[in-house]
Amino acid sequence: MAEFLSHFATAYLPGKMLRDGRLRSILYAGVCLPDVLYKGLLYLAGASTWACEPTHSPLGLLPFCYAVSLLFEEGWRARAFWALYAGSILHVLLDLAKCYTGAGVIMWGFPFTTDRAELGLYMPEDTTLLMAPALILILSAEIAHRLIRGPSRPPGA
Repeated sequence: MAEFLSHFATAYLPGKMLRDGRLRSILYAGVCLPDVLYKGLLYLAGASTWACEPTHSPLGLLPFCYAVSLLFEEGWRARAFWALYAGSILHVLLDLAKCYTGAGVIMWGFPFTTDRAELGLYMPEDTTLLMAPALILILSAEIAHRLIRGPSRPPGA
């Protein structure tokens, strides 16, 4: 839960800049997509961890985002693909900052190389500590958005 909230917070502000609510929702889904894919492949499909690693790689995410975008109506597929992919990249960038005890988890060059990268700025269990700042970021962005936009008017008014 804490991990999803942290990832959602990273996409909340960029998502607010999108005028189309449907596209914004797809971006938010894209931020969760790498972990949903990883855990789905690992626990539901019983895949080995090495088979799940492409879900956290920029090139490895391309076919997954493409496959999910096919679930949308034809006129929306390209927009859905790019929103899913942008959200997934935001997810990967946040995970890049984690410390995986020097092992890394982000394979930037997959499938050309299996070298992994990490910045080591915080430990994975620290996402519970990031929940409060994530909520503050979301609330701040929402308040700023509403102040900039002004009072909402009912349709037809």
